[in-house]
Amino acid sequence: MKELIWLNGRTMPLSQARVSVEDRGFQFADGVYEVIRVYQGRAYTLREHMDRLERSCLGISLPPPIPKAKLAAHIDKLIAKSALDEGMVYVQITRGSCPRNHVFPKSRPTVLFYTRQLPPMDKPRKSKGLKLITVPDERWNRCWIKSIALLPNVLAKNAAIAAGADEAAFVRDGIVTECATSNLFIVARGSLLTHPVGPSVLPGVTRSLLLDLAAEAGVDAVERPISEGEILAADEVFITSTTRELAWVSHWNDKRLGRAKCGPVTLQLHHAYQKRVAETLPT
Repeated sequence: MKELIWLNGRTMPLSQARVSVEDRGFQFADGVYEVIRVYQGRAYTLREHMDRLERSCLGISLPPPIPKAKLAAHIDKLIAKSALDEGMVYVQITRGSCPRNHVFPKSRPTVLFYTRQLPPMDKPRKSKGLKLITVPDERWNRCWIKSIALLPNVLAKNAAIAAGADEAAFVRDGIVTECATSNLFIVARGSLLTHPVGPSVLPGVTRSLLLDLAAEAGVDAVERPISEGEILAADEVFITSTTRELAWVSHWNDKRLGRAKCGPVTLQLHHAYQKRVAETLPT
């Protein structure tokens, strides 16, 4: 597998790519991004990611520089050219390079995407579970935009690693919103609960798919704010993301949660997710 990048219409080895130091993504974090999972050489839920990328662009008053169908076609071509089998594609659009000024410039946006292989994921039954810690949610109120301005998330994630945990959960006024790199779900008395998307929660593509799968499986799903107390009393807790699919949570701030293994609803939904993936792949 070759790590390749498509940068403003040119394809090259990722190691050779360069952008200007005056790119607004570098100086202002003035840009948006997507991460797309690749299974057996196919970009999964590519249309959904392109739709969200377009919404993010419009959310920062940046007209999409490439029609999403055309961008998706370029992404498919790069996956094939790089011979990527299992991995991800990172996509980023910034407002472009120009002399530093807070006022929006009339510049050409910088568009790039590159391929990267990912290691195999743990099977839910074999995973020992994730440890989460909580951090204050001090982010901006436009988390529905997938912005490259991720410093609060980076600080939260590294606080988790420093504490011997795997992920950080944001808490605002006693309510758990989402995690540094994932959406959060709990199972309580047979129902699936997750915080609604909006100012403090990213509309995760895997999150959305999971809610659809839950409905198909007859699992009652409710979108509403969740308190820390509800998480500590939950039957199951798990997170979702493009690169992790579903991963169950065993500890919350060093307290062991309900089960010592992946719970039945989490396992059922993960199997349903993997079945849905398999149905999209070539036979």
